[in-house]
Amino acid sequence: MTAAHGLLIIDKPRGWTSHDLVNWVRRRLREKRVGHGGTLDPAAEGVLIIAVGQATRLTSFLQDASKQYLAHVVLGVSSTTDDLEGDVVQTTELSTPPAREDVERVVSRFEGEIEQVPPAFSAIKVGGRPLYRRSRAGEVVTVAPRRVVIHRLQLLHFAYPDVVLAIDCGKGVYVRSLARDLGAALGTGAYLHGLIRTRVGPFTLADAWSLDELEPLLSIETWREIAWHPDSALAEFPALVLSPGQANAWYHGAPVRRPGPLPDQSLARVYALDGRWLGIARYQHAREQWSPAMVVTDRLE
Repeated sequence: MTAAHGLLIIDKPRGWTSHDLVNWVRRRLREKRVGHGGTLDPAAEGVLIIAVGQATRLTSFLQDASKQYLAHVVLGVSSTTDDLEGDVVQTTELSTPPAREDVERVVSRFEGEIEQVPPAFSAIKVGGRPLYRRSRAGEVVTVAPRRVVIHRLQLLHFAYPDVVLAIDCGKGVYVRSLARDLGAALGTGAYLHGLIRTRVGPFTLADAWSLDELEPLLSIETWREIAWHPDSALAEFPALVLSPGQANAWYHGAPVRRPGPLPDQSLARVYALDGRWLGIARYQHAREQWSPAMVVTDRLE
């Protein structure tokens, strides 16, 4: 049986967990090495990258990729989970709802590098236990804010209590927290009513398969026709092509000397002269060399 390696881009439906889809693909391909490139909450929809075989070694790089969302936020109501899955904890009755100009002004505050406290019901571990488990047990846990980057936050629609936002952001951003903080800044409270992830790294909804499409199609025999090569996720990185001697040294963990005007710790895709993908290299500016960050040992076609 031919081994499956590569990336499957799925349009995750509401109600499925990211792990549900990992298990679904694992069963269809009869392959143990299956992971995903960044969790989507069960209530969220959109682009989920499933990594199979050697591609599972890319999950940390995929999770660090930039992302794009379309978010529906409802003002005037707060929930325990900061989204529609939780219990309502507060409603706010306003004699005069905020004007669009007020919402636009507050939205603009959240662009750029900001501090964000993760939701109480999230998978972040505190004291070795996921935060959501502590919250379900009734524990009140103080979580330190994290610095995250929101590259673009655009108000697409506002008709109180509904707010629709377009979001371009870096890793680690919780849109539920953004909804909560937006409501706090407006003095109304808010929760995330709907979320669609429209892009992860270079992959968009246009690249994604629905489960209805995959149901009759996904198998080990069709894998090469529907999957992306693992290096497709690294398209934004420069390419580093090695000579046969350098490629042999690469497999033994040796760095490759190749001076260049690149920032320290820059990443690159690494290839042999015949086009084989060899892995990922990290640039060490002080030494003017590329060191292996990930070495691919199987020939992936």
